[in-house]
Formats: sequence, structure tokens, C-alpha cells
Amino acid sequence: MSMKYRGDIQIVRGVAVLLVVLYHLGVQSIQSGFLGVDIFFVVSGFLMAGLYDKDKKYEFIMKRARRLLPAYFTVIFATLILSLFIATPNETQQVVQQALYATVFASNIGFWMQNTYFSNTEFSPLLHLWSLGVEIQFYVIVPIIAALFARARGLLFLTFLLSLILCFIVVGISPKTSFFMMPLRLWEFLIGFACAYYFCKEGGARFSHKPWLGFAAFLVLIFIPFMKVDGTSLSVFTGHPGVFSLLVSVATAILLIFGLPKAVEKSLFGSVFIKLGNYSYSIYLVHFPILVLYLTEPFSGTITQASSWLDTAIMLVLIILSSLLMYHLVEKGVRTHSIARLIAAPVISIAGLALLLPYLQYSNLPLKEQQIFNAFSDRSTYRCGKLIRIIEPKAISCELTDNSSVSKKRLLLVGNSHADSIKTAFATSAIREQVSLFFVVSNNSLLKGGLSPQRIVNEAAARSIDTIVLHFSDEAIDTKKVQEVVSLANDEEINVVFIAPVPAWSEHIPKAMYDHLRNKADLPQKSRNMYLAQNKAVIDDINNINLDNFRSVSVVEYFCDPLCSYSSSDGTPYYFDKHHLTLTGSNILSPLFSQIIREL
Repeated sequence: MSMKYRGDIQIVRGVAVLLVVLYHLGVQSIQSGFLGVDIFFVVSGFLMAGLYDKDKKYEFIMKRARRLLPAYFTVIFATLILSLFIATPNETQQVVQQALYATVFASNIGFWMQNTYFSNTEFSPLLHLWSLGVEIQFYVIVPIIAALFARARGLLFLTFLLSLILCFIVVGISPKTSFFMMPLRLWEFLIGFACAYYFCKEGGARFSHKPWLGFAAFLVLIFIPFMKVDGTSLSVFTGHPGVFSLLVSVATAILLIFGLPKAVEKSLFGSVFIKLGNYSYSIYLVHFPILVLYLTEPFSGTITQASSWLDTAIMLVLIILSSLLMYHLVEKGVRTHSIARLIAAPVISIAGLALLLPYLQYSNLPLKEQQIFNAFSDRSTYRCGKLIRIIEPKAISCELTDNSSVSKKRLLLVGNSHADSIKTAFATSAIREQVSLFFVVSNNSLLKGGLSPQRIVNEAAARSIDTIVLHFSDEAIDTKKVQEVVSLANDEEINVVFIAPVPAWSEHIPKAMYDHLRNKADLPQKSRNMYLAQNKAVIDDINNINLDNFRSVSVVEYFCDPLCSYSSSDGTPYYFDKHHLTLTGSNILSPLFSQIIREL
């Protein structure tokens, strides 16, 4: 099926990609530029409904493949090559994992298994490919949904409604699941799909005699990204994807239905953004790897915001030049009709390179550097793992030991990411002592917006817990809430043990060790007395809790004698950042965990 050319759609694409790029550059006024991706999803749904021909399924698939894949694979391949020369083995290993997911069009799933889109702790130059994963997964089901909707048109609305409702429900449980997963983004594509089905003819705006309505919607699209949307919020009103995504999607739909005034399309503004829209795919593909690779620093995660105007200007020039080259040489230049050349050859090449890169970098590294880089893999699955979030999305805790059928004693570990970093060593001790250990799923228990003391104690009672074990980073400890937990637990005849915070450092430990090896930089130092002085207020408040069911235990003697250790004698780091223990580091506390268990 053919579609009429529409300059207004190119203008919208141009605006969408500009919002995304400015957001990634850190332009403060563009607080929610990531909503540009929502615009792309609606436009993609619209175009797919108009372009799909049930009698030419293979041609449809090949056209989409020729349009998207050459540039897509080029970016992945180039990012891998550049990482070999620019990044450390730690960062390169992360790029390798991202590239492997991207080759099977599952970047969204790969990033869902890590952290949120809004976290910068990982090195993720291919993070932006998550949206391409969602789009390609949508293209795969277009023939199926087109056939279903043709037979029962009401099914389109029902599918849209189901996807929207599920998306908003899941935002309240796991925002990143709603963000990354195609079924929970399907409603945005279907808004565009419905526009093409019911309100347009051959892709043209059926109600073009009222373009002022489309212009009003266009103003909404420009205005909304300036408003603050919190991508980690559990509220559909302030979170993402939520109400703001719905508003952006509806505004895009209105523009698709009514179009824009011809005066806007023919204006200088229109001409510029039509041109930007033409290059939007290439711009989107190249901009993020350029930002991340240009600004990369060892062990610093994803950095996209430059500290100087000169660096920003250089990155913009690189984005412009790379976009031009990508568009003319690859996006428009590659016109193969061979599936082998479009998919098989790039996938095999990228997979081979991805498997070879870590070996190339590690083979020439001294042992001490290898030990430093291994710190980032020296940790366990985050919290309770992904499976429980799917099978039991409302679960408050999970069992780490699988000893519940034989053990007589039960413990519940509660805390933030510091509790997460000790859970595996604690579970190992519990298994050895034939005790069951449960762990709270949420990372913000007893913190703002997290589980309250009452809910923690209720969960402990429901699990027949004998002892609640609390462990937090020093700045996250709310002694009033600890006191409340102890008091409520006392009423339920449940004991509470508070494990003091582990020593934290002013510097990223693997980075400091690496800088010392490479540049003879000074290493961080901390003594037992410094630790006690820094944590005095918390320790004093905790020690003032005078209930028989409560006791606190110290960790300082395990790390500081009298100088605090951040690595083993052979150079294996105890931390993978400034304050989170590796598995090696947490194993130092195994005698303490066994002591806690034996004193139940």
C-alpha cells in the first residue's frame, strides 16, 4: 500500500529527535525530552497501518529491513570497535552484552534486566537501541494484528485499552517494565494504527480543512517535554510511561488526523524541521554512542553531559557529520535485497567481534588490572531476581535459602542496596546453619516512598519470622523508623538485629586502584577511629534503643585493624564502587552472619 508524502510528519519526527538529543545533552529546560520516543511510537504505528499490505507480506518485511537494519547494525559494529580503543575492559564487557542483545533485536529486554533507563551507573552507549527493539518487535506482529483487526475492528480498541491499563498498573509496581516492554507500549503504536485505519486516507489527513487543531496539538507536543516527568515514580500522574505519555500520544494522533497548516510546512521553521525529520533515524542512531564514548571515563558509567561548551560543540559537530555519513552512505546507500546480507552477515560479524573483544583486551592485561576489573562481575543477581517480579509482582519478600521445609528458624533481611550486597554471603551462612533467610524485594524499605515499619513487621509475622535483620548504608538509616520496627516487632515477639553500616569511601575503589596502578595516584585511607567518628551519631542513636528484642552488631573490626581495608592482600577489591561490597568483600562478614544465626 502506498502513502502520500506528508511534510507535517517529517516536522514531527524532527521535533521528536531534537527533544531526545537535547535531553541527552543535558539541556536543563528539556526536562522530559525522552517523550520524543513516545512520538516516534505513535508515528510508527500510523505508518505501519498505512504501509502494510496483507497481499505483500514479504515485500513489507523487506522494505522495513532495508530501511532500518543497515544503519542499525553499522552503529552496533562501530560502537564495539571504538570501545576496544576507548574504553576499559569493564566498559567493553558491558558494550559486548548490549551488542549481543541488540543483534537479536532485544535491547529493551537486556536493559530491563539491568537497571532503569534513567540510571547512569552502567556504561551504556547502546542504551538508545531499546526503542528500536520495541519497534522491531512491533513490526513482527503487524501482520498478525492487522489480520485480527480486519476481522473484528472492535478488537483494536480492546487491545489498546488492555495494553494501556496494564501499562499504567505495572508503572505502580515496576516502572522500568512498563518503560521497556513492547506489550506495555503497544497502546502507543495502536493509537497511530487507529489514526491510519479510521481517520486517514492513504496516509493523508482526512480532516485537513481544520489544520489549526493539528497546530494546537503540535504546540502541546513542544510544550509537554519542558515539564518534569519522573521516570522512576510509581505514580501514573508523575511517572513514565503515564499520563504525560498519553497526552503526548493523543496530541500526536490529533496532528496526524488534522495535519498542520501549509504555511507552517512552507515556512523556514517547517523546512528546517522537515530536513531534520529526514535525517531523524540516522541522528537518533549515532547521537547517543557519540556522547557516551566521547565523554567516557573509567568506572564512571554513562556520561552524556559535557562540562564545557567546547566539548558540547565538538560532540554536536560529530553528531552532524556522522548523521550525514550514515544517512547518505548507509541508510540511503545500502539497497541489498539479500536476507543474508541484511541480517545473517551482520549478526554473525557482530557476534564474532563481541566474543573476541573481551579476549583481546584481557589477554594483554597484568593480573592486578584483571582483578580490579573483575570486581564488577563479583556480585550476585540484584535483589530477588527478575522472575519473582513477573510471577509474583506484589511479593514483599522472597526466600534466598530454600530451607523453609527443614529449618526451625527464619530470618528476614531488610535494607537498601547495602543489604543486597551482603545477601548472598548471608544466605550461604544460613544454609550452612540450616536456617531460612528471606529478603525484602524492595530496595527502599524504611525509606521515603518505601515499605513502612508496619508493613515490614506484618510481612515478618506472615512469614513466621523469628528475627528481622536490618542493614543500610550510613546516610540511609532512619533511626526513628528503626525504633518503630523494633517496637512493633516486640509486640509480635520478633527479634531485631541491626548490622552497622560498612565503611564507605570518598573514592570509587576500583577506579582508585586502577589510577594508582596506571598513574601512581594516591590511594584512599580510612582508620577505625575515622569510621567510628563518621558514624557516631547513628551508632549512638541505635545504641539508645532499649528493648529486650533488639541488639546491634558492629562490622568495623572485620574491616579495620586499625586501618580499614578496601581490598585483599593480593589486590582483589572488596568494593565495586565507593561503598557497595563485592561478593569477596561480603564474605569477610561470614563469621558475623554465623554468629547472628547461632545466637537466635
